[in-house]
Amino acid sequence: MEDEFKIDVYKIMGTSTPAGRLSDDGEPAGDTIKNLILKNWDEYEKIAIYFEGVVQMTKPFADEAFAKVLEVHSLDEFNQKLHFPDSNDRIVKSLNDVIKLRLKIIKTQQERGQQP
Repeated sequence: MEDEFKIDVYKIMGTSTPAGRLSDDGEPAGDTIKNLILKNWDEYEKIAIYFEGVVQMTKPFADEAFAKVLEVHSLDEFNQKLHFPDSNDRIVKSLNDVIKLRLKIIKTQQERGQQP
């Protein structure tokens, strides 16, 4: 298993304000980042996500890119695998907000007997 896979959000998204949930129109969006994370999950010990150049990201982008990983992996696995070495307070708050909301959605779906 390789040591670390690096994801540069600014380079991939090509903007300081990443937005969008799905890359249906060919432009990168939240699902672009999520798919990179999931594709490399088992290949690397940790996945480092860099935000240099990113000023702000929309909630739909952050939810799709990061929080929806929780539909496949537990919060413990998420915390052990993903690292955000250069994230600032705004990015950390944004990530925490979407992760809390996604965990509530997953819990509600499980209580109703639905798969996330």
